[in-house]
Amino acid sequence: MPAFLEGLHLDELNELSIVLRLLLAAVFSGVLGLERTRKRRAAGFRTYILVCLGAAVVMMTGEYLAQRFPGDTDPARIAAQVISGIGFLGAGTIIMTGVQQVRGLTTAAGLWASACMGIAIGAGFYFGSVVMFAAMLIVMSAFDYVQARMASRSKRIQLYTVLEGLDNIADFMALASQKGFRIHDFQTSKPDT
Repeated sequence: MPAFLEGLHLDELNELSIVLRLLLAAVFSGVLGLERTRKRRAAGFRTYILVCLGAAVVMMTGEYLAQRFPGDTDPARIAAQVISGIGFLGAGTIIMTGVQQVRGLTTAAGLWASACMGIAIGAGFYFGSVVMFAAMLIVMSAFDYVQARMASRSKRIQLYTVLEGLDNIADFMALASQKGFRIHDFQTSKPDT
């Protein structure tokens, strides 16, 4: 099998390797995006595909420029801009909810990792891309179960409660104590109304 693949020159930038790299980028990121879509996250199927395809093309463009202008170009320079630039897209998926909870961190991290995977695919680093895809899929799907199990066994919770007035805080604290809860910290804020 390796001899067959060597004969195809997939490590070089040619028509077949370009198609294979873009196909891998679309399929791998599409599967990861479907997992996020299933959980109704802001960045899902199409977003993951577009990020990974864009990163793969950027890496291939760097390789193309290095071949076309030998000695004058660093093929990784453009890809480095993807790594820092994807942060803006990822930051747009992170929000602070009205109940003081941060959401979107996994989506942002997944988009960044998808861009990195796209760069690896675009560079023709096929083995690394396959391992990266498998690792991301495990983290984004199987580890969700592990995280949920750990959270369900935790003895600490964060509770967000809306009270009608400051006078009700003492009643709430007394009720919590009566039910066996210990309050370690609390904050108060006025509603945005």
